[in-house]
Order: sequence, then C-alpha cells, then structure tokens
Amino acid sequence: MRRRELLLAGTGALLARPSAAVAAAALDRNGDIIKPLIAREEAAAIAYRGALPAGAPPLARFAAEHAAALRTEFQALGRGVAPLKADQLDPAAQRVAGATTPRARLAAAIALEADLLTACRAAVLELTEPGILRTTATILAGHAQQHALLARLAGRDPFAPSR
Repeated sequence: MRRRELLLAGTGALLARPSAAVAAAALDRNGDIIKPLIAREEAAAIAYRGALPAGAPPLARFAAEHAAALRTEFQALGRGVAPLKADQLDPAAQRVAGATTPRARLAAAIALEADLLTACRAAVLELTEPGILRTTATILAGHAQQHALLARLAGRDPFAPSR
C-alpha cells in the first residue's frame, strides 16, 4: 500500500467515526420518542377495558397491539421499559377509566383517540429510523380510524373540526 492510499484510508476511518456516533444518537432519539407512546398505548388499553358500549371497536385490544408493536421496536434498539401499572394512567386515559355513564365514556374515548392522534402525529414528524417510523405511522392511521368510528357511534361527523 502506498503512502497516499494509507492516508486516504486513515482519513476515511476518521470521518466514519462521527457518522457512527450520529447514527447511534439518532437511534437513541427515536427510542426517546417512542417510549412515551408505549406508555400512552398501555394506558389506553387499561382504560378501555370494559369501558365502551356495545358496537364500539375493540379499542383495548388495539391499544395493547400498538403498545406491543412499539415495545418490539424499542427492544430492537437494545432498550427496555417496564410495563405500565393501572395507577399510572395519563389524564386522557384516566378520564375514560373514570367516566361513569356510557355517554361520558364515549366522549372521553373520542377525546383520548384525538389525543393519541396528536401524539402519534408529533412522533411521526420527529422519527428518522424507517422501521419505527413505519410502525408509528401505521398506529397513527389506526387512531384516525378509531377516532372516526367513535365519533360516528356518538352521532358526530368524524371530519368536523373539534370543538
């Protein structure tokens, strides 16, 4: 190997190191973005159990599936998170769990789905890892569908601006 080739190889190695560090930081950032989504989905699954009227989609199951998919992505980053406990629900999920009438539960569920839509939309705008982005975008679409179904169940126009 000539001196020039050796110098070029060394320069290439030096330039590759920051790229690896940047990639690792990006993966960490993706993990930081989806970690709260896991908690939100688990909270929704807990809140929805037995809370919705007949004819409502099986939102507890859907939320549990969303949490499992995000948890898989999180574990693929080499990270882990403890499962959420029933006393750790976020305020939107607490409203669903605490609603005392079918009408109040349905209204709280619509608000929770709108909140989950907002959280997923914000995550999609920040994620950079293609697999995690794809999973989160799929979950976002699911929440849009669930929000529309619940709004229709409540006799509302699913596409009307929120009040």
